[in-house]
Amino acid sequence: MKNYIDSDLLDKTVIENKQNKNFQKIIFLDIDGVLHDFTTDGFVKQDCIQHLKQITDATGAELVLASSWRFGYPEFIQENHLEEYTPEENSSRLQYFQQLLKQAGLKLSGFTPYSQLWANSRPLEIRRFLLDKPCTRSFVILDDEDYDWQWLREFLVQTRVPVGIHEDGMIKYRYGLNDSHVEKAIKILNRFD
Repeated sequence: MKNYIDSDLLDKTVIENKQNKNFQKIIFLDIDGVLHDFTTDGFVKQDCIQHLKQITDATGAELVLASSWRFGYPEFIQENHLEEYTPEENSSRLQYFQQLLKQAGLKLSGFTPYSQLWANSRPLEIRRFLLDKPCTRSFVILDDEDYDWQWLREFLVQTRVPVGIHEDGMIKYRYGLNDSHVEKAIKILNRFD
């Protein structure tokens, strides 16, 4: 299967960064549960974007999209590539996300490669991305999921926080990037400075 990360449709910034391998610090960014809290119909929240901006301002880290949202970008969509995605689907969410990034002075510098190993694909995709970036000094993973991170867990800032128990006995969680996550991410990214 073709690696869509190497597609000619990537924007200029992503292509230049891939060619120059100039990633010093990386934020591997998930969106669902990180940049929104599942109470806003899946739309990214401005306060979460501002928390992300605090991290980039304090560290100079590049944003690499590891979220399944990367499939929604027109650069990664080719007709009938994935049945569950079409170029028009989720366009309002993606447009709003792009708008918030631009307003905050943020931009994506790359995307993790696509893998068909669904259960624990994200850790594998991040490791695969890092193999091609030998000059990476530090990185952090902003994600709400508890995949089998193995050694990557040391670099994880998990944005799913248990806050109690539902009446049915299930754990109640709070989602979304907050001040404590910002502090932890900055500490991870700047520890070798």
